Amino acid sequence: MGRVRDAVVTGARAVRRIPIPSALTHQALREARSPHPPSHVLKAHAVENEMIGRTRSVWLDEHRADRGIIVFLHGGAYVSGPFASDWAWLSRQVEARGCAGLMIDYRNAPDHQHPVALDDVEAALTALAVDGRLGGQPWILAGQHAGGGLAFAVARRLRGRTDIPAPDALIAMSPWLDLELSNAGITETDQVDPVHERRLLRDAARRYAGRTSLDDPDLSPINATLEGLPPVHLSVGTRDLFLSEVRVAKLQLEENGQDVSFREISGRLGLQLVARKGEDIERVHREQADLIARVFAAH
Repeated sequence: MGRVRDAVVTGARAVRRIPIPSALTHQALREARSPHPPSHVLKAHAVENEMIGRTRSVWLDEHRADRGIIVFLHGGAYVSGPFASDWAWLSRQVEARGCAGLMIDYRNAPDHQHPVALDDVEAALTALAVDGRLGGQPWILAGQHAGGGLAFAVARRLRGRTDIPAPDALIAMSPWLDLELSNAGITETDQVDPVHERRLLRDAARRYAGRTSLDDPDLSPINATLEGLPPVHLSVGTRDLFLSEVRVAKLQLEENGQDVSFREISGRLGLQLVARKGEDIERVHREQADLIARVFAAH
């Protein structure tokens, strides 16, 4: 599925521009999930699966962890993921920096509701810190879509922890920061994204949130005070439903004196199940790589 608004994936076949009930779209998202790295990632890295507590995690080149670790939280609207685009991003950055990567495959709705995703990530980081695998080397927290929003929530929680070292940088690609979607209808994206996608995301938000109010800052970090965070790189597409909330987050970070880099590209960046190509996305990748290099070098 290239775009949720246009297609549903069944195997390798895409059926385009057919309005689909959100339950069926969630099924398609689950089927599009790539729990194991694609073949090109398997060939490029030493890949190891590990259960860290109750959380399935996958290492890329763990033997290079002393050079730095990129911890990645996948997209999928809290009902699915990781996808091929998640693996492609992590593989690219790990290879560029010669470091280790960790995909935390946090549990999803509807079987698991908030705060399971947040707890899974925090528990995995705690376990890594306890056994000495997180500490002494630089590490980056990154994520896209739901994983980007989750990364913000995790980074906020870590501010009050003394047993887990704070990440040296935060990278968020089209992060879902507002599960209420209160900003999704007031941008120019309303003209190009059909009601179907907003309905899908609203349904996914309800499935994951359970009894928790959608405006809770642990679900919707846009409602939190975005301060005390490490250097941040934010990126978003002009046709992403999250465009307005990401712009608001950028302004909040700047007002709080945060070190923030921002890149807005044409078209879509969020909910890309297959890695996007082109000069715009290459520029985003270069900027992200520059931030990783900078914070690794300073450690």
